[in-house]
Amino acid sequence: MQWIPGGVTAARGYLAAGVSAGIKRSRKPDVALVVSEASASVGAVFTRNRVKAAPVVVSQRRARRGTARAVLINSGCANCLTGAAGLQDALRVSRSAATALGIPEQELLIASTGLIGRRLPVARIQRAIPGLTARLGRSSHRLAAEAILTTDRLPKEAAVAATVNGHTFRVGGMAKGAGMIAPSMATMLCVVTTDADIAPALLTKVLQRATTETFNQISVDGDMSTNDTVFALANGRSGVRIRQGTASERRFTDAVVAVTGALAKRIVQDGEGATRVMDVQVTGARSDREAQACARQVACSPLVKTMLAGADPNVGRLAAAVGASSARFDPQQLEIAIHGRQVVAGGAVRTDKAAARTLLARPEVTVRINLHAGRACGRMLTCDLTADYVRINAGYST
Repeated sequence: MQWIPGGVTAARGYLAAGVSAGIKRSRKPDVALVVSEASASVGAVFTRNRVKAAPVVVSQRRARRGTARAVLINSGCANCLTGAAGLQDALRVSRSAATALGIPEQELLIASTGLIGRRLPVARIQRAIPGLTARLGRSSHRLAAEAILTTDRLPKEAAVAATVNGHTFRVGGMAKGAGMIAPSMATMLCVVTTDADIAPALLTKVLQRATTETFNQISVDGDMSTNDTVFALANGRSGVRIRQGTASERRFTDAVVAVTGALAKRIVQDGEGATRVMDVQVTGARSDREAQACARQVACSPLVKTMLAGADPNVGRLAAAVGASSARFDPQQLEIAIHGRQVVAGGAVRTDKAAARTLLARPEVTVRINLHAGRACGRMLTCDLTADYVRINAGYST
């Protein structure tokens, strides 16, 4: 497996585009389109938030069909909490895009991101669709990745090429996300494309595993979005058939996990106001559930995250967060290390402030927590919580 350029158009048979429809005041690209030149199998995962945006409701229904040709995404407006009118807005935009592409409306998936509670500017998007379809091309993947951004500073793309029995397939993707990141499925928008040939049910299974191991193990601020969506399209153009229970499934899963993992890390690195990334690794838990709960408690703790922001040597906050989780352990057996240096053991802090500050001042900080209560492991990636995060979100709607 090797990393390659191209994002969502790295795989054979995909085109992309991104244009400004005037949804954002900045006039930056705010509508993206990804199209498969052939009918594609679909896998999808959606937010578990009970408050779901209109495009989530529409796409959940359409994804169950198992096939699709295109994905349309707008930024600048979430189209959530807009009632029956918001659902009709989503369908009107969807119908216009499907007509322009010459495909059945049911084969177009949609997603939105932005401010909750605002109606979708349907007329503006409809006016932009002819220009959007006219600009479709393999080289436009970057514009598509830029068009789905909200408070993100940078577009997020990744792609790999892998082989099965000497034949090559490709997996590519783009994602957005910088705030409202506390995974309970995906917690951002993402489109994954592949030219492998794989059945919808197996593609969904692989995507769910990849999501669990990557997007569900990141946090920026502990808040779950109403619009979280991950789509996967597989058009089979490579001729490489992925069969369940074979080496081809394992190789394909590794490729998808590699792409979603790279995108997940970039989301954390690009977290609103973020200056540092922290990798929280938990070992010695009694169960996988407890290990992950412990890692999540640490990663989402505002006190831990502000400690990280200031490289403040208050490592007791790590132990306090571990103890607040549902993981069962003996506090006297708890061990915590930062970059391999023990900072908590035997029920006491084991490092001086100067050393702890130096450890926490790195751009990427690794924290290993051993509960000594079992054999299960868990992991979370998070970032620090800075004054810039508060500034961005204190005036988000204005």
